[in-house]
Amino acid sequence: MEWNTDSSVKVSTIMRRVTAILDEHDMCVLGTVGAQEPRLTPCFFATLDEHRLVFVSSKGSRHVAHMQADPHCSALVLPEQAEQGRLVSLLLAGEVVRPQGLSRLAALTTYLARMRNRLPSSASSVHGLLDKKVFVLEAESIELVDTHLCRGTMRVGRR
Repeated sequence: MEWNTDSSVKVSTIMRRVTAILDEHDMCVLGTVGAQEPRLTPCFFATLDEHRLVFVSSKGSRHVAHMQADPHCSALVLPEQAEQGRLVSLLLAGEVVRPQGLSRLAALTTYLARMRNRLPSSASSVHGLLDKKVFVLEAESIELVDTHLCRGTMRVGRR
């Protein structure tokens, strides 16, 4: 599927900036909704192709229970605002899927490659992560704020 926008900024420009932010960062605030409450959880992520994000979490985590009950979620990436007067944020929203078989192994391998220096030694191999839950956020919409590109929010969605 193709991305589209109603922004005055070209889709290709927006998506290049989205890719750059995802390449530079590995932490987000994951938003999930449970039966009685929303949940915001800081999470590490790795980027897969087509702006998909992979999350690896412990089975007993509340956000895991939420994603199993309702696959709709969002990931908010907030880069440090290093430049005076520049605001940058990135929000990806969609549904999570649970990859199986070789897709799960590929997602774990990508996650491990990105997180190797952040993970405890017990989880520093694919074998150390096999008992974790793996979710992939399939973004349906992306909202980018970057005041160097545009004064407002730039939104892209799948066609």
